[in-house]
Amino acid sequence: MARGLNFQPGTVAWLLWHEIRLAFYDMGESRPGRAAARGMSVFGICLIALVAVLAHVGAWFLLRKMPPLGQDIPPQILIAAGLLMIVIFSMMLSLGLTRSVRALFERGDLDLLLSSPLSSLTIFGVRLAGVTFGVVVWFLVLLAPVANVGAVLGQWAWLGIYPSILGMAMITASLSMLLTLGLVKTIGVRRTRTVGQILGALTGASIFILSQLLGNVRKEIRQDVEAYLTPLFQPGGLLDAQSPLWTPARAMLGSLPAILVFSLIGLASFWLTARFTHQFFVRGVQQSVGNQRKSLRAGTASKAGQAGFGRSLRMTIIQKEWRLIARDPQLISQVLLQLLYITPLFLVVFKGKSILPGAASGMVFLAASLAGSLIWVIVSAEDAPDLLRAAPVKPLTIVSSKLIAALLPIMLLMSPALIWLSVQKVLLGLGVTLCVMLAMLSSALVNLWQSKPAPRAQFNRRGHAQWIAGLLEALSSFGWAGCVYVGMQFPNWLWVPLCAALLAPALAWFFRIERNL
Repeated sequence: MARGLNFQPGTVAWLLWHEIRLAFYDMGESRPGRAAARGMSVFGICLIALVAVLAHVGAWFLLRKMPPLGQDIPPQILIAAGLLMIVIFSMMLSLGLTRSVRALFERGDLDLLLSSPLSSLTIFGVRLAGVTFGVVVWFLVLLAPVANVGAVLGQWAWLGIYPSILGMAMITASLSMLLTLGLVKTIGVRRTRTVGQILGALTGASIFILSQLLGNVRKEIRQDVEAYLTPLFQPGGLLDAQSPLWTPARAMLGSLPAILVFSLIGLASFWLTARFTHQFFVRGVQQSVGNQRKSLRAGTASKAGQAGFGRSLRMTIIQKEWRLIARDPQLISQVLLQLLYITPLFLVVFKGKSILPGAASGMVFLAASLAGSLIWVIVSAEDAPDLLRAAPVKPLTIVSSKLIAALLPIMLLMSPALIWLSVQKVLLGLGVTLCVMLAMLSSALVNLWQSKPAPRAQFNRRGHAQWIAGLLEALSSFGWAGCVYVGMQFPNWLWVPLCAALLAPALAWFFRIERNL
């Protein structure tokens, strides 16, 4: 990829090209037992190419039926484009936070770069440009077909997608970097890694959560919200078609003044962030390196002075697993995305009884899914299985402690909705609680008996490498969720999902994999 471009070492272009190459290498696919891949696989490239071709075809049929955009953009189209830009902003900010944390703390090359003859302003500016590239590339892949097809059809206004998306990426990358550096100053480097990853997950899922909240609140509340928002979009309101707040939407729809203004805002935010925060960026890197050395010395001293464990063996194992998870911010953000989708279900449960069967079965399914994720992290991604096997402890004690460490947080999370159900209907609450517990235990046992050892970095790809465990886990989760739904709607057919729910762990045990625990 880089053979055709030869930049002089030490220049801004040379360092920026290095950032782009690293962004490309981050797309590599790694699997257990294989060397880490640099760049995307041939299958991944072909898949993206196919999606791009289909997107161009879809844009062709769509734009042929739409009238060309003129100087006077219809308010409906303008507002729709503005809402789309809000969604893009939230997703870009989520991705920017994740990439900012990775660029500042996980790459591990800033200490080396700062010792080079390059200025800190150049290093920080290029690193910020790398974050911008990592943010903008995926959205251009999704939206560029509309601009390209529009240019072919003579609808040049759609070319505004390019500068508007790039300007939005510069703004979100700058905000992400400022927020990350602000967190470093406020709570320190170590906590910033965790909080930054969690904020990224929250930001990315915020649009979905808000849409679900508005859809599940009472009708009176929804009508009050609509009555409050409608005047804002009327002529003369804060969000009418002439409002400057719709400048990003006008830029996307090809308005030249809006493109100029929005591009200047993006460039200004980028330049100001790089110009006035690069010194704090240097201090943050130095603090990161210093804190790592202090933590190593403190850990060595604490181990040297520790005479023994101050608690039971089971509690020691449970707290050890929780601490390992708490120290992995990327893993927390990945699991948190599953937790975020439980919130709308809680609101549905508290809302009323008309959609209770679907909400209750959804709770069971999500509890089982979370249990499978946590038990995979705690058992399959165990860092020292040989050490545990050599310990003078019964394997059953270790395994049962790991199961408790995985299932207890999920049960505590589900307890408010389960208690509310039990208060409203005792038998229903007890039945759902029983199904939640059995679903979590079944998913945990399936992963315990079928999952193979793998590094934690494979969390998002565990389904590809261990598809049998994933298939049995899905069968178990859908089975227990079906028990709730079918039991409430069609009690005579309860035996069908119950058989599926019991069959999955039975097959997992019959074809179980011997573990080093």
